[in-house]
Amino acid sequence: MDIQDAVGALNNTDTAIVTTTELVCVTSPLARTRRNSGIVLIAAYANIATGTATTHITPRIRRGTTITDTLVTDDTAVTIGAPVGSNEQFLLIAFEQLNAEQVVQYVFTVQQTAATGNGTKGAAGIFVIIV
Repeated sequence: MDIQDAVGALNNTDTAIVTTTELVCVTSPLARTRRNSGIVLIAAYANIATGTATTHITPRIRRGTTITDTLVTDDTAVTIGAPVGSNEQFLLIAFEQLNAEQVVQYVFTVQQTAATGNGTKGAAGIFVIIV
């Protein structure tokens, strides 16, 4: 098994998570398969300061560049473990089987549940490796 491609990206710009709107935290560069198929490992993280009244954060990895693209991970809300406004780190890892794909790109997104105030996305990163 050899590595077909490996790409990564960082986004350290603070960005508002507007109440309960899903936010793209970081976008991977394009990753290319050499054999038109492969197994992809996507690992992503983000540092989040939750907004007022937030009860859960739903982290997601999507294939594409927008919040409406294909979901790669489960759509599972995570209960906030610290007081509202505290910084929490979210790490998500996904695997995907590619068939007849030549170029792929992924985003890591987050969405607050029940928020009445904006949260803040801090540092975020994504790493994609195709074998």
